[in-house]
Formats: sequence, C-alpha cells, structure tokens
Amino acid sequence: MDVSKRNLIKLSVVAAVSLVVGGCGDDNDEGGSAPDQLEVSIYPPDSMIECDARQITLKFSKPINPDTLTGNIYLSDKSGTLMEKYSVTINPEEPIQDRVLILLHEDFTLRESWRYRIVVTDRVESTYGRSMQNGSSLEFTTTSRHPFGLLESGETDRTKIVVISDLHMNEERACADGYSLFTQNGQLLEDFLEYVRTSDQIKELVILGDLLDMWVIPMAYDTLRDNITDTKAYFQSVANAKVNKNVIDKINQIADEGLIHFSYVPGNHDMLLSEDIFYTIFPKGQWRGENPGTGIYSPEPSVVLEHGHNYDLYNAPDSVTTAGSLLPPGYFITRIYATGNLKSTEKLPMEVQSTEDMSSELIYTTSWDIAVASINIPGFDPNKAQIQTYLDGYTQLYSSNEARDIYRADIGSHWKERQIKNGVRVPNSVIVGIMNGSGKFFWFGTLEYSAIAQYFTQDPKINIVVFGHTHHAMLKQNWETLDNVYANTGTWVDSQYLNDGALSGTCVILNTSDSSGSELDNVTLYQAVLDSQGEMSLNKIDEKNLERSST
Repeated sequence: MDVSKRNLIKLSVVAAVSLVVGGCGDDNDEGGSAPDQLEVSIYPPDSMIECDARQITLKFSKPINPDTLTGNIYLSDKSGTLMEKYSVTINPEEPIQDRVLILLHEDFTLRESWRYRIVVTDRVESTYGRSMQNGSSLEFTTTSRHPFGLLESGETDRTKIVVISDLHMNEERACADGYSLFTQNGQLLEDFLEYVRTSDQIKELVILGDLLDMWVIPMAYDTLRDNITDTKAYFQSVANAKVNKNVIDKINQIADEGLIHFSYVPGNHDMLLSEDIFYTIFPKGQWRGENPGTGIYSPEPSVVLEHGHNYDLYNAPDSVTTAGSLLPPGYFITRIYATGNLKSTEKLPMEVQSTEDMSSELIYTTSWDIAVASINIPGFDPNKAQIQTYLDGYTQLYSSNEARDIYRADIGSHWKERQIKNGVRVPNSVIVGIMNGSGKFFWFGTLEYSAIAQYFTQDPKINIVVFGHTHHAMLKQNWETLDNVYANTGTWVDSQYLNDGALSGTCVILNTSDSSGSELDNVTLYQAVLDSQGEMSLNKIDEKNLERSST
C-alpha cells in the first residue's frame, strides 16, 4: 500500500470518529472545528426588557437538550429567588433549538425600572453534552411603565415626577398680533395635564421656567400700559389670556386637589415673577425660586432641576450692570426677535456691525450683532432708538447698539460676579457663557457641559440633572456625563419656533430609587401628540436606567 492510500485511510478514520463523538458539524461549528464551550446571553442583547413582557429569551451558542433545563435556570431579584413565578422551555418556533424561553406565570409581572438576575448552572447542556464550565450569571433591567397607567396590584405609592418647561405663554395682545410663541398647543397641553391629574403614579408636577413670558414683546410695544401698570398685573394678564386660561386652571386643579404637588422654578423669560406674584396665580403651588430671577430645586437627593439660564451669559439674571435691575442682554435681543415675528414681508440682509473692541468685548459684541442680524427685519436700523423699556430699572428708548453697549464694557469682568450672585457653584468663562447661549457648539449649546461641570464632577450624590431653556429635549448618559444622566425637558412652543431637529410637547419623567424602592433610577423622555381623531397620546422617545447614588 503506497503512502497516499495510507494517509487517506487515516483521514477517513479521523473523520468517522469525529462524527461519532461530535455529530455532523457539532452544533453548527464551521469547517468541522473543535466545539467551543457552551455560552448564553439574553436576547436581544444590550436592551432593556419591557416591564410588561410575558417571557424572557435566552440565546445559547449551541442547541440545548431540553431535559437539562428544569431546576437549572434561576430568575431572581433583590428580594431573592422567584422560582414559583415562571417555567422554562425550548422555544418551539426555533428549528435550531438554541433559544430558551423563561415563561412568566399569569399572576406575576416584572416590576418597572427593576434589576433582575438569571443564573444558568453548568448542568444545562447542549444536545451533544457541552456545558458551561462554571455556569453563567446574567443581569437585565426593565423599562418604565407608561406614567398615565393605573398602579399595579399591590402598589399604593405614587413615585413619579413629571417635568416640563418653556411653554412661553403670552398675553392676549400677543396672540392677536401674531408674535406669541404659544398659540397652537393649548388643547394638547390641557389634555396632557388632565392625564397627569388622573394618573395614580405621579406625585409631583414641576415646571422649569418660562411658563409666563415677559420678554417676547415687539420693541415698539409698551409692556406696561392701560390697566397693566406693574409686573404683577402683566403676569396676571398672561395667566388670564383666552389661549392660556384653561391650562392655568388645570394646573391649579392639580395643585388644589393635593394628590400631586405642583412646583415652579423660574426661568429667564419670567425672571421678574416674584414669589408673591406667583402665589396670586397659583395659590396652592410651591415656589422653588432662590436668588432673584432663578432657582434650583432638588425633589430627590440624587436629582437637581434648573431652568438652565444661569450658565448663559446672555440670559442669566444681571443684577450687576444696572442697579435695581435683573434684565440681561438677552432681554433686548428678544424684544427685537419678537418684532421680527410681526413681519410677513420679505426680509432684507443686514451687515454685522464692526467693532474695535478686544477680548471678551469683541466676542460679546460680535455674537450680539450676529444674533440681531439673524432676525433679519426689513429696513432695521441698529442705531435708531426704538426699544421701549420702562421696566425693571430701565426708563428710556434704546437702539439695538445702545442696548448692546449697556453691557459691553464690563461684560467680562461682571460675568463671574453675576454667576456667584445667581448661585452658580463653579463659575464658567465668558466664552463658555456665550457658547451656552448660542444653541450650538455641541455640548455647550445643549447645556450638557454645565450640568457636568456644576454637578456631576462636584457632588457624587447627584446623578440626574434636568434643565430646560434650550428648547431641545434630550437624554444623555455616556462617558462624558460620567455615566450620570443629563436630561432636557424641551419645549411646548408652536412648531414654527422650534430649533432644528427639536420637538414640541415634550416632558421628562423621573422615577428614582428613593421613591420606587428599586436599585435603579429611571429617567424617561416622552412627547405628547394629537392623533388624527384629536386624542392625545404620549410617545416614549428615550429612556435610561442608572445606578442609584451610593451616598
């Protein structure tokens, strides 16, 4: 027998032995390679499991012997094993039989925003006798429940906080003359608040500022006029405007009934709303203002809520530049912006005003001029005195350039002092303050940078920060946020006033471990919309579970 024939016989024997021991292809191994150790994962991977799921799927690396399942797969949570609450079986719809179902009994429901553990022992085997050397331990978390649903059986406590902001309600004149930002979403918001009111899960409604707008007024209009002679009368006129009154009444109904607390944190467009004025409109509400024109509220130990304007050079309260006033540069720009809302004719291009200023003054004046130019009002003269004031310490007509120059000389040196007066823990630079007010520049325009700098790097017990102000709803949890969650509530303004890619009718729902008893804090972002029949629905946009604060 020649050498080639002997080698062929040897190869045939090896192949036959392999077939007997491991079977054809041995559990889908390609190319007849040696079988790997049995592995298992939750399917689909890298996702939360719906809290109303009736089964959990495990995907094994090889087909599983069903006779080895019973008593060898354990589901548990922090209270211990849940052995009597489920059964285990091969998924009959999978021909490969590599997927195992944990079927939950009818009397058992997964808890929302909860951590569960699955232990698979080394006694679970593939159809060819392969097992995991030391078994496997898997974890998954569940989603939150819809906040407007009923409490689950056995639950008695309300645990969720609803946070909205930036409604920008304006007076009746604003609606009639077409410059109000809030004219389309009144019914949607009223419906949303009714769902909040009737929910058994919600314990608090928080509005993070810019509810009653005192800034979006065309520059030639008098803010105080006729029977509106002070800020109190102005804010009351906004609350009583036809498009707003039902919403205000609904908020008061929520507060009056007492089952759900209503808290308010002031923003920049209503920074002149004092505590005394607030209680004339919302007698049973809770004022969460601190320093004049701003506020910081922590409804739970791990949570901080702010409007966010403290970190925006244009819009943070300014009690330094002009004695007796809080109004910052952004007030004057907003008056020009509101004038642009009045115009329906074609707008003309404007040239950015030149300046010989240096350093922070140059940055400030250039950004001011760009902002005014972008409003693009036909025939606008930046040197014409036409901005009415007679409000909060200002008593004359100003041109755009004169309003700009009120702040220009000391904009850099005053910025740190302004921040300290406004309660900012870690004052940021002028350039950061300007970028924060731009709505651009990545995490500056979203205020994410300031949430990280002010809280996540300073206080280990804070792991959720919620701002408004930017009109761009979002949830962020990554290495930049140090695995904490930065959320923004977005806005409820009309669609034509939305930022690029922004949504209207958004809210943030908080369900923290301090209230829920979970090991996790949950933050969920929703959008309220009206369907074709005019019925409101609440659509989930994003959701994050994170470890509860350790301190």
